[in-house]
Amino acid sequence: MGVQLFSATLLAQGRLALVGHFERAQPPLHMPREARSASGGEGAKEKARGPVEWQLALTGSSMVVHETLPLMLHVRLDEDLLNGDPWYNRVPPTEPRGFAGESSSYVMRYHNGQVKVARGYGWWRGDFDGAAWPPGIICMVDTDGNPVYTDEGQLQYCQRYKELAVYSCNPLLPIVVDNGDPLSSSAQLDRSPLLFFHPPSQPGVSQAVHPDSPMGQGPTPCKYVAGANPSWISSLVPRTYRNPYTTATSVGLAGELPIVLGLMAFSEHASASVTQTFLGDGAAHGRWRDGFWRHNDAPKGYALSAQEDPRGFFISIYLDPENTDYSTAAHLTEMEWGNILVWDIK
Repeated sequence: MGVQLFSATLLAQGRLALVGHFERAQPPLHMPREARSASGGEGAKEKARGPVEWQLALTGSSMVVHETLPLMLHVRLDEDLLNGDPWYNRVPPTEPRGFAGESSSYVMRYHNGQVKVARGYGWWRGDFDGAAWPPGIICMVDTDGNPVYTDEGQLQYCQRYKELAVYSCNPLLPIVVDNGDPLSSSAQLDRSPLLFFHPPSQPGVSQAVHPDSPMGQGPTPCKYVAGANPSWISSLVPRTYRNPYTTATSVGLAGELPIVLGLMAFSEHASASVTQTFLGDGAAHGRWRDGFWRHNDAPKGYALSAQEDPRGFFISIYLDPENTDYSTAAHLTEMEWGNILVWDIK
């Protein structure tokens, strides 16, 4: 597997990010003060077939509807612009101006089965222009959290792998996915309920997908998992998705990495979700480590009823520039579709 960087924004949405170059820009960089105390990334020397490494950032806002991953961001919804579907569910806005903003968390790195703060990286997004926000990016920062520019006036930023938003609407419409960045998209994003693909070549594996996911040959994606009674049902995936048709053993959860990370982000209340879930509190490690989801309680971040606003995370995943051999799109694709992100605990 490779190496990645990721971050998330609470919109109630989430996302992950990458590194590259872009022209010098003036708007301020948003990152937690605690993350500004150290510079430089952690070394990421991988052995062949070692774990994938990447960076992520999560952000959250107590409400509302913006979340991103490359950074932990809280997203806030504009209650006057919430939409409703034909079945009286409140659903997330379909245009950027329906969001009130985002707040950012740390950029994080996944390496060798562990998630840690990615020192020396921050999440940057420009200001709202009346219609939308510009796309965000993960870039290198100094010890004060300011972007680091080259002599040519460019800064290094990470190459994005993919990003999407994951929402909790209510118990009757548990999880909804936007394929893209809901804060910056000029066109309405493709939206779907959470679906699971059951790959014939991997019996018992549940791949979290949306209709445009790069699934292989097999049955049509459905709204239930592949095996019976997975250890991560209820604590990670709503119980609504249990399989009523089989007694076959569940092997694990795989598929779209941003979807899986978004589901994890709901583990805690918005104000503490990303840091507590992925990094722990000092006395305990994060809940996703060594390929297992080490938490049994029901998520605290879901919308509790159809009377509440949707909640969500924007997750953006990026390649790690410090591990160019293994943090590649090909390695991440293999991680999502050829491996297991969360193994069942027997």
